[in-house]
Amino acid sequence: MKNVNYIKTSVAFRLLLAILCIGFVLFLSSCQNNAKNDVVYMTTSSSQSRGLPSNSETSSNEGTESIGMPNDLASQSTDLLSYFDYKKIGIDVTSSIGVKIKNCNIILDYFGNLLVLGEVSNISSVIKTNMILTFDFYDKKNDLLFSDNIIIQTNYLRPGATVPFIYSVKDSTQYININNVKIGINYKDYYKLLQSNVVVRKEKTSYEDNMIKISGKLVNIGENKAKNIVLLCTFYDEKDKVVFIKKCYIPKQELSPKEEEDFLLEVLFSKFGSKFTHYNFEVFFEDSVEMP
Repeated sequence: MKNVNYIKTSVAFRLLLAILCIGFVLFLSSCQNNAKNDVVYMTTSSSQSRGLPSNSETSSNEGTESIGMPNDLASQSTDLLSYFDYKKIGIDVTSSIGVKIKNCNIILDYFGNLLVLGEVSNISSVIKTNMILTFDFYDKKNDLLFSDNIIIQTNYLRPGATVPFIYSVKDSTQYININNVKIGINYKDYYKLLQSNVVVRKEKTSYEDNMIKISGKLVNIGENKAKNIVLLCTFYDEKDKVVFIKKCYIPKQELSPKEEEDFLLEVLFSKFGSKFTHYNFEVFFEDSVEMP
């Protein structure tokens, strides 16, 4: 009888042990599932906060790698700009009778913006006004990507005068596929002569503390008071292409006949010195009397 009782006790003990083992395994499995759910939830939340995809197909490993990498390294891994060569973009200009678009250039600036630069010259004997530059950007298939326009910085472009322009494309997703840009101009003729006439005189260039300093005078040699005076300096490379444009600060934006005004333009040599070989000033103004 003792053997029978011993056998029964042993079987019951083994059964109980098996039940305990099964319960422990189920408990571990439940913990693992909860842990997985926590990881997916945290990854999804992090993805949403960083602008990354947050759909159900995103795995926990993908989310962890994106979060753990620095922003610049993560962007470099998918940065198509490394294959983008802005120097291969073609430029076609459509000049009108009496107006010439010239010295055009395309560069990438320090901030990664694509810049289209150039100049508009009045080669006629009539003042030009209401000038608008048009830009059409095409891909390699000659399909139009987008179009835009800008207003020229001066209201009146005198005969023989030249005004620089700059157009910026800040979104890399816009310019990454650009293969060619077409530039055109619209304007109106203005047949009344300006009575004021502001000119640039006595330019002097010096170098000091890593700065290029260009000084000179503005003189109104006309018969009327000039207002809204703007002085622009255009810098060129060895091929006469525009590389950058600087606006010179003028304390007084009005000059009476025979009145003079000193100006000083400072350019950081370490930043711009290697980009240009020569420069040119152009001054723009209006008569103080309201022009019809």
